Amino acid sequence: MKLSESIKISFNTLKTNKMRSALTMLGIVIGVGSVILMMSLGNGAQNLVVGQVASMGSNNIYIEPGSPAGSMSQQVIDQLGKINLKASDAEAIAKNPNVGRVSSMIYGNGIAGYFGEDKKITFMGIDEEAMDISNLSIASGRGISKDDVSSMARIVVLGHKLAKDLFGEDDPIGKTIRIKKLTLRVVGILEEKGGQLFQTFDDYAYIPLTTVQKLLMGIDYINAILVKAKNEKVIDQVVEDARIILRERHGIYNPEGDLAKDDFKVMSQVEMASMLTQITSALTIFLSLIAAIALIVGGIGIMNIMLVSVTERTKEIGLRKAVGARNKDILNQFLLEAITLTLLGGLIGFVGGTSISFVASIVLTKVLQSNWVFTIPIGAVILSLVVATMIGLIFGIYPAKKASKLNPIEALRYE
Repeated sequence: MKLSESIKISFNTLKTNKMRSALTMLGIVIGVGSVILMMSLGNGAQNLVVGQVASMGSNNIYIEPGSPAGSMSQQVIDQLGKINLKASDAEAIAKNPNVGRVSSMIYGNGIAGYFGEDKKITFMGIDEEAMDISNLSIASGRGISKDDVSSMARIVVLGHKLAKDLFGEDDPIGKTIRIKKLTLRVVGILEEKGGQLFQTFDDYAYIPLTTVQKLLMGIDYINAILVKAKNEKVIDQVVEDARIILRERHGIYNPEGDLAKDDFKVMSQVEMASMLTQITSALTIFLSLIAAIALIVGGIGIMNIMLVSVTERTKEIGLRKAVGARNKDILNQFLLEAITLTLLGGLIGFVGGTSISFVASIVLTKVLQSNWVFTIPIGAVILSLVVATMIGLIFGIYPAKKASKLNPIEALRYE
């Protein structure tokens, strides 16, 4: 029998039982669509991380209090009641010849109020270097100066979205807001930045570091030090030098460089991006494997339906054998029908998964306020369709063999 005739018979058989064929393909459709969706979202997340690192500057280094290792030494445990990171630590690191800029930062939460408009916000205490290091630009007004930090000025620079939420279409410059019990005058508005590494700068209020420390929170420590290396080639050296400086200043004897003994964490932006990329890759693979279970379930469904089809078409098989059809012809016919089911399901799943991925990219762009790029990995498409075809072949073999081995005389007598 010619291949074209076999294909024609396969499609006619599927048309005869449209509802059953559709329900049989459903598992394949869901499986392929889910794999495409998971791979697309995972690829989009990785592209987002890489793009945001590039936009923020890949030679940034973050220093935070706390042990970088999972298990902390007793020395660090004894120090948990206090945070040892100080602005003077940042000043010491700034003396390193490979360091371009250094900024001390502190952050907290509070309620910002303006004439009855209250909003829960995150405020950041920063110095004059922070905005340049973080690539934050002023849309109107001015930023925070060195004089503002030294004089504990009661001023604030608002993120683009926060300014809109509090003031609407009014010009915020020169107006005052209250954060906790402190009245602050708005001196600047940032340009819209969007999300960066899953944080949104547009929602923050930026206040001079000393104002936050002394007037808002009553503390003398900082939450983070942001370092900008002079170039990407010296990042590793700056990271190691920063660790040595902080160990010396914090009285940590650690000649072997055991990170578990430190009371601080030092990580470059490249390392952070790499870590996030690894996490998204692992999560993508895990979710794709779970989605692939639907393909297996779909394959079992196809085998079940093909067995039912063999039983229903026993007389047809007997008649075809009686007029000269070989076992090979019957085997190929039922295999072709199984593969046709999985291929059609795979193509429908591809279209569905691609469509949902496209819609998801639009939604995520708005939710994360980031440029989430819609991507469909070609490898995922090819793999999904190949696996779908193999499932049709594997799960179709048993019913096809059963059909090909039917005795034509017994098949014709079947009621």
